[in-house]
Amino acid sequence: MYSAATEIKVGLFVLAALGVVVWMALRLGVFSGYGSDYYNIQAVFDEASGLKEGVGVEVAGINVGRVGNISLYEADKALVILAIRNDVRLPADSRAAIRTQGVLGDKYVEIFPGSQGGAPLVSGSSIEDTVSAVDLSELLEKLGSVADDLKVLTSALAKDGGGQDLREIVNNVKDLSKSLKDLTAENGPGVTKAVNSLGRVADNLESITDRVNKGQGTLGQLINDDSAMRELRATLAGLRQITDKVASGQGTLGRLVNDDSTIDKIDQALTSVNNYLEKSDTMSIVVDYRADWMTRYDYLKSTLGVQIHTSPSRYYLLGVTGDYFGDYSRTDYTYNGVDYRRENRDRGKLKFNAQIAQRFYDLVLRGGIFESGAGFAVDYYLFDNELALTFEAFSGDFDHNPHLRAMASWRFWKYFYLGAGYDDFISDLHRSSPFFSLGFTFNDDDLKELLGGASSFISK
Repeated sequence: MYSAATEIKVGLFVLAALGVVVWMALRLGVFSGYGSDYYNIQAVFDEASGLKEGVGVEVAGINVGRVGNISLYEADKALVILAIRNDVRLPADSRAAIRTQGVLGDKYVEIFPGSQGGAPLVSGSSIEDTVSAVDLSELLEKLGSVADDLKVLTSALAKDGGGQDLREIVNNVKDLSKSLKDLTAENGPGVTKAVNSLGRVADNLESITDRVNKGQGTLGQLINDDSAMRELRATLAGLRQITDKVASGQGTLGRLVNDDSTIDKIDQALTSVNNYLEKSDTMSIVVDYRADWMTRYDYLKSTLGVQIHTSPSRYYLLGVTGDYFGDYSRTDYTYNGVDYRRENRDRGKLKFNAQIAQRFYDLVLRGGIFESGAGFAVDYYLFDNELALTFEAFSGDFDHNPHLRAMASWRFWKYFYLGAGYDDFISDLHRSSPFFSLGFTFNDDDLKELLGGASSFISK
């Protein structure tokens, strides 16, 4: 039997369910910034392309709120409402910037707190100092214009035998670069010294020509004085007599020029020196690039390194790493007689690697600088170096746990390898994350093969 009481109960249940959904939406951030747990401030940006409502607002890498309403301001600017948690107080001279997570990640707003001790921002206040994001579409348009220009250039080269001319130019550049490489490799210090001296030589030449024109010095007198020219002719006549004696085999220099056995001995000595230098040249270069996908915070971390192998069992490593969390610093200052400490983080900075490695059979020990911190590492190779197990430990931010990383990598082709591991797994800043890696590596011999194949393809 139909009952009004049942209908009332169903209606009350639906209203209660809607209230729970609204409450959860407010707590989860769908409408964050409009409840009692947040206060709203505003910031005006010259351009806010790609910024969406609901994305995070961060301070020193920590989420402190959400982006609220985005509207047009003064016909050519963007007014952005920022909902900040009530427990976070920001100085009035803070700075706001639109950042991008990684290269093609989502955009968010980062706030850089100003000087401590001043008046804080309150609900309805404005951040005056703002920085807009780089417009990626504008950069792509410029690249498109460059591509169009290159297309016109290549089309012009393709007409009337231009392609053949281009191949000849490429081959000539290749030969020239090889010659320059050999020259600099054999005479690097001398070439550098000669280049540095060219500027001084040019200055001295101007001074010399002025003196010559005025008849000063030996060369000036030779050009402007007939008696000096007569003395020069007499000197040249004496040199003629000497060269005649050398040509006839007279004297030590004559025997050296005209005796084949002396030349053969000198050639043998030079050949022995050259063979010794070739045997001592054992240095090789290895270039390695690895991209780690950090699954916890969806970030692609890149590492580029160059290994300088001075022997089969020892190498030196130099490289850079792009870090999501950036550099951390701490500033101590005093205000009104009270000591304060400010923690700063500069995100998106490159970190540096400089290590020395020694191999003992299948075990490699490394030590030095890891991502701008001191540390050490152990690499163990299996299956003829196809599988590598790696453990790294180095200092992280001060007053925090060290940075530990473990990973395994498998080389599935000559140049490429796959990896997986766990990064910063004892972090007290909640930065631990599993990751998957893809990398490639090649040495100087591989680079020569690649360049040789590319040049062969171009010359066809």
